[in-house]
Amino acid sequence: MQIQEVNRSDAERVWVSATNVEGATMTAHYPAFLMTMQKNTASVGTNEVTLRGNASTDNKSVGSFIGLANEDIPNNDVGQVQVYGYHESANILRIVGSVTVRAGDPLGPGANGSTGLSSVGATQGHLGPVVALDTVTATLHSLGTPATNYADHVFIRGM
Repeated sequence: MQIQEVNRSDAERVWVSATNVEGATMTAHYPAFLMTMQKNTASVGTNEVTLRGNASTDNKSVGSFIGLANEDIPNNDVGQVQVYGYHESANILRIVGSVTVRAGDPLGPGANGSTGLSSVGATQGHLGPVVALDTVTATLHSLGTPATNYADHVFIRGM
């Protein structure tokens, strides 16, 4: 675990080391999940992370969200996942016709198998593990292909 020293000009942040067992590179700013359920129950005692589709066989995997990849992490390699504090960007789930997310609104893991965060659904309730610090427009939610849009300025509270 790496904890940023307290200072006057930069908010505190916390990172953990994680081994990517996704089977492909985990892209920076994507949500990272501990391996759980029938996939690999032993990873609770290790540092293995994956994308949501491999974390669990059902929607219960949202509880294994730990943070956002801080960098591209090649498969079977160790990288950093930020678990607390300000993060410059987060991958947004494509939801056509989505509502606008305002600063302070919670974001959480999207539907099972997704690689982005969203503000809809019962997966995060009112206390989402990620908080938007800037507006995420409905247009941003709707454009592009799944997992290609990024929201600026979020606060992670995955610890």
